[in-house]
Amino acid sequence: MNLDDALQTFIVEARELLEQMEDALLRVEQMPDDAETINAIFRAAHTIKGSAGLFGLNHVVEFTHVAESVLDLVRSDTLRITSELVAIFLGVCDHLGVLISGIAEGTEPDAETQHASDELANQLRVYLGQPTQVSP
Repeated sequence: MNLDDALQTFIVEARELLEQMEDALLRVEQMPDDAETINAIFRAAHTIKGSAGLFGLNHVVEFTHVAESVLDLVRSDTLRITSELVAIFLGVCDHLGVLISGIAEGTEPDAETQHASDELANQLRVYLGQPTQVSP
């Protein structure tokens, strides 16, 4: 398997994981204490981040890392899942889809896409007690 084939496999698998993540997010709003569903959301983000790292897709890794950190707080019962948090994560899921589509098209994120990444990451940083970051 060459690198192009591996990247195409990553794109297909990432899209499948995003579908699973979205389904789980829609379920978890009704059952916020369902550890299995919360773990499924975390695993999807974790797998996308790890696979993106193998390909040097740092914009995906950095964005997903913030989301994964918040999900880790939810998994450890430090943070409770709320409708507001589910809404943010649905946005994260959609945005990851945009990032994956850009990879499939062979393009780097433009300023608008980077700004969207920063905005969503900043919404998540609030839950981590981290300062927001401004893109250059």
